[in-house]
Parts: sequence; C-alpha cells; structure tokens
Amino acid sequence: MIEKRIYRLLISVVLTIVLTAILVFSTSSESPNRILVMLGGTMPEGLIQSFTYFFFFFGGLEVLALLQRITHENDAFTAHLLPETENWVIGVDDVNQLKLNMQKLEHSQKFLLTDLIKKSCTKYRLSKSSSEVLGLVDAQIRIYNSEMESEQSFIRYTAWAIPSVGFIGTVLGIAASLGYANEASTPEGVAKVTNMLAVAFDTTLVALLLSIVLMYGIHYLQKKQDDLFAQMNSYLIENLINRFYK
Repeated sequence: MIEKRIYRLLISVVLTIVLTAILVFSTSSESPNRILVMLGGTMPEGLIQSFTYFFFFFGGLEVLALLQRITHENDAFTAHLLPETENWVIGVDDVNQLKLNMQKLEHSQKFLLTDLIKKSCTKYRLSKSSSEVLGLVDAQIRIYNSEMESEQSFIRYTAWAIPSVGFIGTVLGIAASLGYANEASTPEGVAKVTNMLAVAFDTTLVALLLSIVLMYGIHYLQKKQDDLFAQMNSYLIENLINRFYK
C-alpha cells in the first residue's frame, strides 16, 4: 500500500512538471495569453499554481485507486459465492463447505465479501444463532468501512490543501502589490501593482476550480463506498443469514 502511494506521488510530481512546462513554453513573453497566465504560465508567479496542480493530481490518483478497489470488491457479487436459488436452505454441513470454498477462492483472489462469509460461517458454527451472525455482519461491515475511510486521509488532506495553497498565493500576491505602493503614482508602478493583484486572485481562482473537481470525485467515491457496503449487507442477509436451517 505504501509503495503504491509513493508511486502515485511520483506520478503526480511528473504530471505537475509536464503541465507546468507546457504552460510556460506556451506563454509568449511579448503578448502573453491571459488564460495561460492565470493557469501559471509565467514564472516564478506560477509556482503557486504548480503546487495546486500537484495536490490535485495526487488527490485524483488516490480517488481513482480507491474506486478501482471498490470495482474489484464489486466483482465478488458476480462470482455467485452464495446460493441464490429460491427456497435453498443452508445447514451445518453446508456452512462448513461454504467456508472451505471461500478459503480455496482466497488462494487466487481475495475479497472483503469472502472474508465476511468466512467469519459469518464460523460464527454460525459456534452459536447456531442467526441473530448473532447478523450482529457480526453489521459490526464487521462497520470495520471495513472504517478501514476504507482511514485510507482516504490523504484525499481529505489534498482537498484541504488545494484551496489553502491558493489563499497563500493570494496573500503573497497582495503583499507583493503593496511593495509597489510607493510607485503607484507612475504608470509603470500602477502596472506592477495590478499585475501582482492579478496573480493574487488567479491563484485562488485556479485552486477553487480544481477543488470543485476533486470534491466531486470525493463525493462520488463516498457514494460508491456506501453502495458497496449496503449491497454487501443485503447480500449476506438475503443469501446466507435468512437461509440458515432453524
């Protein structure tokens, strides 16, 4: 997990460097395009935008990685791990066989669902109580959810860092413009002040736009995560717990 995160971190650095280079080389020094300047096409003023791009790429890659994991976990439902035929009753011997089947499957690929089925089968063998198995399923799903939530800590950090870096750029831009206040009586001084103010507000604008896109990805990820665990709970209740032989 750590190695993959470092890999995504390096990819984010490379993407940031490539995008910054494209913007800088595309911006003409004589008559620069306003949009390219706003996106960070001039240096060193565009360094703030480069930092926001880095956090955006890293956060986006983290979101994509978790979405890919959720897609993998959803594949377990298409494997028909539990009997789905109507009126199928599961006895003690069937429970033992189900657990063995999950153990064999995990030699080739692991899912949260196979782990949950194994734990449910073990609990039923010990207690012979459907209600206790249901309690275990609910508790275990909460644990899975908490573990996946903890993996999103870097995503939440990037979502906070992007607008924060933009605001830092605004403060630096305003401070730089105030440094030219003594020259505001000349046309050249006015141009310097307005240029620095433009840089100040450009950094915030870019940061907020990137934050909007990343926040959409985060909320979409949360929805897919909630859907996964809701479906997992429903699948266990319908195809395992409700089929136990009383």
